[in-house]
Amino acid sequence: MGKTHWKKLNNPDYLGAYALEPGEDMILTIKSAGEETYVGNAGKKETGLLIHFMERDVKPMICNATNAKAITKVAGSPYVEDWRGVKISLYAAEVSAFGDTVEALRVRTFAPKVEIYCESCGQPIKASNGKSPRQIATSTKEKYGMELCAACAMKKFEEMKNEEASEEVTVDENNED
Repeated sequence: MGKTHWKKLNNPDYLGAYALEPGEDMILTIKSAGEETYVGNAGKKETGLLIHFMERDVKPMICNATNAKAITKVAGSPYVEDWRGVKISLYAAEVSAFGDTVEALRVRTFAPKVEIYCESCGQPIKASNGKSPRQIATSTKEKYGMELCAACAMKKFEEMKNEEASEEVTVDENNED
């Protein structure tokens, strides 16, 4: 069982390093990013870059310059409008600030590795025949209406082929007189 950081009990309005267990990464998807007014640590209203996430029950993050530069690398764009839908990985790091060493929320400078799972068998979709997992998932979704691994896609193909063959036999039997 994890320990409870004292800041969690104060229920701050914004995501912070306290939200992560030591050594844990949190992978989130950016819903929006833009300039907003918020209440800062001293209780004063401040204006700055706020990041909101698509995942439920995740508080927004006040984004400093260090984290904005990291998101720029992951997103491939410095424009906040281009950040929507970008997955980022957050972690806690000890940093020097204000003459002290404190724990801070940081964004990794590389995109998180996100596995895509087969909607049939539940296993991760792996690269196959020179196609990435994302390409396979997209292709099978278009063809079969589901993101499938190569093995399940092959089974689905065989099922559809057998169904078509049995339909042809039924049609031929009905037309025979």
